[in-house]
Amino acid sequence: MSGGDADAQPAQGDHGNQGNQADQGHGRSRDPEGEDGGRARSGRAAHGQRDDAGNRAANAEDDILGGDSDADPSAKGGGATAGPGAAHFARETRSVFLRGSSTYVGGTINSVNFRFGETVRGALLAGPLPEDELLRLRRRFIAPPDYDDFKRQLREDHLLVLCGQPGSGRMYTALSLLDDLGRGNVSRLDPGSDLAGLDAGDDDSRIAKGHGYALEPADGRLPAELHLDRLRRLLADRESYAVLLSVPDPGDRGTGGGRARYERRHRPAAEDAVLDGHLEAELDGGPTGAREAARRLAHDGRVREALGLEMLLPAEAARLAGLVARRVTGGLAEAELLAQCRGFAAEQVRAWFAGGAGTETLPVLREAAFRISLAVFGGSSVNIAAEAAELLAWELAVTVDPERVPGRPVLGDGLQARLTSARATTETRSQPVVAGKHIPVRTVRFRGPALAPAVLAHLWEHHHNMRGPVLRWLDSLCQDGREEVWVRAAVAAGELCRLDCAHTLGELLIPMAKADQARRGLFVATALQVVLEDPQAREALRALVKTWSRSGQANLRWTAAVALSWGTAARTVGEALTALGGIGTWDDGRLRTVAAQGVAHLAGFTTDREPLARIRSWLGDGRRQHQNLGLAATLLLAELTVESVWNPAEELGGREQWPLALAICATRPDLAADVAGLLWTALRTSRSYRAALDILGGWLRNCRDKAWETEVLRFLPRLVLEEDDRQRLVWLIGELSQDPDEPLEPEHAHRLLQAVQAAQVGGAR
Repeated sequence: MSGGDADAQPAQGDHGNQGNQADQGHGRSRDPEGEDGGRARSGRAAHGQRDDAGNRAANAEDDILGGDSDADPSAKGGGATAGPGAAHFARETRSVFLRGSSTYVGGTINSVNFRFGETVRGALLAGPLPEDELLRLRRRFIAPPDYDDFKRQLREDHLLVLCGQPGSGRMYTALSLLDDLGRGNVSRLDPGSDLAGLDAGDDDSRIAKGHGYALEPADGRLPAELHLDRLRRLLADRESYAVLLSVPDPGDRGTGGGRARYERRHRPAAEDAVLDGHLEAELDGGPTGAREAARRLAHDGRVREALGLEMLLPAEAARLAGLVARRVTGGLAEAELLAQCRGFAAEQVRAWFAGGAGTETLPVLREAAFRISLAVFGGSSVNIAAEAAELLAWELAVTVDPERVPGRPVLGDGLQARLTSARATTETRSQPVVAGKHIPVRTVRFRGPALAPAVLAHLWEHHHNMRGPVLRWLDSLCQDGREEVWVRAAVAAGELCRLDCAHTLGELLIPMAKADQARRGLFVATALQVVLEDPQAREALRALVKTWSRSGQANLRWTAAVALSWGTAARTVGEALTALGGIGTWDDGRLRTVAAQGVAHLAGFTTDREPLARIRSWLGDGRRQHQNLGLAATLLLAELTVESVWNPAEELGGREQWPLALAICATRPDLAADVAGLLWTALRTSRSYRAALDILGGWLRNCRDKAWETEVLRFLPRLVLEEDDRQRLVWLIGELSQDPDEPLEPEHAHRLLQAVQAAQVGGAR
């Protein structure tokens, strides 16, 4: 037979009745405006999404079986378009959420900087550092980098501004410097002290001779340079010293602004040195073996995993040393030690979002938005995380002050300061672009896997008024056509739903499930997978998806089909296949394509025979819509690649670029005959013939020099049961070889022909 015999009848071979009467619809027409995000099939439209959300309303021409669709041309039934990148980003982001003020001595020094009411202008309220704290300081202090330079500058200028992040040990460094130069005469100034109002002759504001003063202003603001110059003169006249603490502004690139003469950047001491120093102090006088055991325990993999932080700040290292010492000396059970370690990230997040006076300003809101964005887009490009943070900052700002239109800083926005403030880092990683190709991208993430889930948990549990703007932000991100954006946002929405299922479902996910835009349905299905991993909510979510699958609303059925394709939204694969069968045959098959996609994804989820057997049963069913669903599922099984599968089986690992059908054959050779039988039926049925031939032609053209070429050569003979089958394949190889634009290489075509010619007509598959 020739390759153009598209009216071939389904054969009555070793598979029994494998198809219905052939009809005359051969070709498939395309969407005249392109295969957009709402209507094109997975795989074929994986990389051609529009920026808008796409509509689930699909014309008959969008159906994989082409003109055979019996649905109304305006019916909602397009496929769920999400390319390989969507599955990649969903798996990567879900893994983030599957984890089940500061000095070197755990904040005991900074914690006394309380403000007891308004300070009288010009008054110098100082509290001498108690002797026991001085002794503790001298025993445990580990000098940070540049400590000697700090001391030299302080000795010469009598004034030093240490600029660094809270928790980096700034106050401890300040007190140690002052102790060295003031010979034990060290005081902490009240945080509300007005340095600009000091008077050399006023007893209330008099600077004690030979004394050292440390100050961290309550509002974080330091006097202008002219006031610092005046303070320096007053200190020099009294042979005294002062160290002031500041936090770098986001736009500060290290120039120090008007404080450049006095300001030095403070970097924390090495974590191991701080930890060892505190362990020595905690176990002073104890046996050497106890100290060695404590060091090993502090670096134990279980402890580090519980901490979930790549680098401990000095205050955290001090706290860990105390916990480890208690464990080694028998004062703390191992389970309690690990539980305490798991709380480190939560403590950091509580400090970030502590609230209070001055926290509703736009700079503070932008900093909060950046940390929340990192929790959602950790591992994404710096550009995506930063832009998403600006969108969220706008939502937060208009929530705080609806009458004001917030702007963005242009020059006052230094990335490095924001990264340091958020305990984040950048790194270059490769990310998928198209057809298994990757490009290097500068990405950003928290320095520790525990911080992202801790941020979302803290917001949802402690800041009710954050919920509205955050949900609106996630909803807006769904409109972004980039898979890296909407998929990560969907996973974050799922984590928030897990934290408060009823609220997030009602306010965000259920309205999105009912919406017309296809990407909203994909967003909901992706979010639900996070919640389905929680045993407390799993059965309720499965019942919800089951209700949607039987709904009279097409959009809810569509969303249910995508959710079922992950393999976790039903108790068994069989239940999921039954639900997809109902969706795909409902209302004259208007949702056939999205249901067929779900079946193909399930075939990659389990690699058991059940999905293939269910497709075979639909092909043998006397009802036309069931046959059409079976044909559509067969075509998508052949067209889908492993990397596009939402939740692929572990056995398929290492074959991400393979066609799913061939990967199943390679990992489960006992299923190869089943797969071949399905594709053979599609090739022998007129309404699926052209699509099946196109997909097979794609295999033959693209397999050259690929890891799966051998599997193609092994698979081709399985498609030959009769001489007509052999002639069809020979014709196809000839057509591809004579393609005027992109002919097959002669050697490659020869190998394909050899495989086909070697097939025995009537032989077993």
